[in-house]
Amino acid sequence: MRVLNNIILLIFLAPVVAQAQVIMDPAAEYPFINVDSNKLELNNSKKMKAFFQELDSLVLLGDRKINIFHLGDSHIQADFFSHRLRNRMQDIGYGQNGGRGFVFPYKMANTNNPWNYRVKYSGRWKNCRNVQRDTSCSLGMGGVAVFSRDSGASFTVWMRDKNRHEYLFDQVRVFQQLDTARWILVPADTSLNYSMQYNSDYGFTRYGFGELMDSISFILKKRDTLPVKDDYVLHGLSLDNEEPGIVYHSAGVNGAEVPSWLRCELLQKHLSAVNPQLVIISLGTNDAYMKRFNAQSFRYNYRLLLERLQAAAPTAAFLITAPGDNYRYRRYLNRNNADAVEVMEEIAQDQQLAFWNFYQVMGELNSVSTWYRAGLTARDRLHFNRRGYQLQGDLLFSAIMQAWGEFHLKKHAAALKEQAKN
Repeated sequence: MRVLNNIILLIFLAPVVAQAQVIMDPAAEYPFINVDSNKLELNNSKKMKAFFQELDSLVLLGDRKINIFHLGDSHIQADFFSHRLRNRMQDIGYGQNGGRGFVFPYKMANTNNPWNYRVKYSGRWKNCRNVQRDTSCSLGMGGVAVFSRDSGASFTVWMRDKNRHEYLFDQVRVFQQLDTARWILVPADTSLNYSMQYNSDYGFTRYGFGELMDSISFILKKRDTLPVKDDYVLHGLSLDNEEPGIVYHSAGVNGAEVPSWLRCELLQKHLSAVNPQLVIISLGTNDAYMKRFNAQSFRYNYRLLLERLQAAAPTAAFLITAPGDNYRYRRYLNRNNADAVEVMEEIAQDQQLAFWNFYQVMGELNSVSTWYRAGLTARDRLHFNRRGYQLQGDLLFSAIMQAWGEFHLKKHAAALKEQAKN
């Protein structure tokens, strides 16, 4: 029976792996990419194998939600790289779109918003970000917070990427901090029927609606006329539904280093609410963006961040992605990246976590110049353009699919060997 189950899984997986190979065979168009290095180093990660088994059940039975959380810096805030992965993962089989998941209205914090959802707002809002070293505000999973004392302030979020996936939701978890005796956040559309449930353990309020929607507006109201002592604080929203499939949450902050996320005291609480089966960490670019890189300090901070994330998501698999090659200040080769990647790979091996060496896949030192000439990066040779980020997403997706396929080939071979013994 085990052999039969493995054969069925291999039949289902064959077109998925083949699709990944078709999507990402860059040898003809981008011969400078190190295709042979485009693979996951699994480092005998048992939790990564458990994640692959979760994918098995979803593809075969369509009976569960799989939550992925992608944490990072400006490469993730723009959401080209992470959204490409979101689309690819939700296309591995029919009905794999489990919803949009976590979003933050970055526009309210006066910074660039991901292109695939729009935000508008009214009222006076201040902001706080984890890249501010002297900040005293509480931050969570978004790494950014906005706050207000303006009764009647409002915000709207609606989806734009309807050509690829329609992200409908009938539940919204608003991660927020509010004095419930003074403030209440309610849907702006008074004709909507909804329920509200506060969850103080995880720091969110769940709003349930009786219909699927692709946009939501909220308005902040003061409950009484007494002077307000505390601000209303918004940490982000999760747009949810009851459908099975993959939910790909992402959060990034421009300029974020590993210590930036260590400043987010509510990160663990919020991540526990998401309950991810896979956590992807894409940091290191800004940590290595300096004249002198301190590998010891970087190692300490990275291990500390991992410790906190693993405590919040003890059953999740972790995938560490290395930063790509870049220039410092548009003119200097960044030799620090190689040292940062070495530290990250060492941590992954030591803790038996999956690792993707994008620095090596790019071509290592000064490969960013080749990518720039190929029209894949911005002029700063630090960030990619849309094409470059989509290529990066395709490469990582291909590496994940290849690892998933190889996991099943080994599993099938082991089952056959065991059957032969009997």
